[in-house]
Amino acid sequence: AKVLITSEYFTKFSPRAKEILLEAGHTVIDNPYGHKFLTPEEIIPYAGEAEAFICDLEKITREVMERAPHLKIIARRGVGVDSVDLGAAKDHGVTVARTLGAVEAPVAELVMTYILMNARRVPALSRQMKNHVWDKQLAYSSEGKVLGIVGMGSIAKEVVRRARVFQMDIAYYDIIRNEAAEKEFGVRYLPLDDLLASADYLSIHVPLTPETTGMFGYDTLCKCKPTAYLINTARGPIVDEEGLYRAIREKRLSGA
Repeated sequence: AKVLITSEYFTKFSPRAKEILLEAGHTVIDNPYGHKFLTPEEIIPYAGEAEAFICDLEKITREVMERAPHLKIIARRGVGVDSVDLGAAKDHGVTVARTLGAVEAPVAELVMTYILMNARRVPALSRQMKNHVWDKQLAYSSEGKVLGIVGMGSIAKEVVRRARVFQMDIAYYDIIRNEAAEKEFGVRYLPLDDLLASADYLSIHVPLTPETTGMFGYDTLCKCKPTAYLINTARGPIVDEEGLYRAIREKRLSGA
């Protein structure tokens, strides 16, 4: 197949992925602009012969697909598909694939890193050390703290597995209650407002949809404990940044 790499990061850190495609007999059209985020207008001139796209978060729009008459599959490097026009893909008979199983564990590790960085005040103490200051500060244990998870999907489950090792108290909210996860992990379900009011750490794991865009704005964040810490490893627009900034400035939230 003729594979167009629209991804910003594919082969940036290692040539091996491209080598695998070539060894399998495919023709590779690498990102013609180098490692930069592409617009639909930049993709279109190279889409005409492509049978496959490998993409990151660049927009694969209806117009792009209309200019790619041979396209059969769009392979998204990640688990979200909000950057692809799914309606257009369906209309054109194009399969949209995701890399399930590749990112869940690393993202969960990142969430735990953020929790521990905040609990142990690592950024502040690191800055002090680099400024030749030795001033002990009060830090906390993550043990017994309430981890509130919004969206109990595959990444959230990996977070739960790790947070249990740190003996955190884990609760979650999802629009569809996941009783299987409750049974498997011993987590408890709470309505969203109750979760916001009880969480010491609030970790977001929902997809970006029209319903979740701006889901965490000022009014919602003000329902959190003022000592709470927000972690968003999902899509950025799920959190309204101006509302978050205001909530932190007003000390309605400890940080993010």
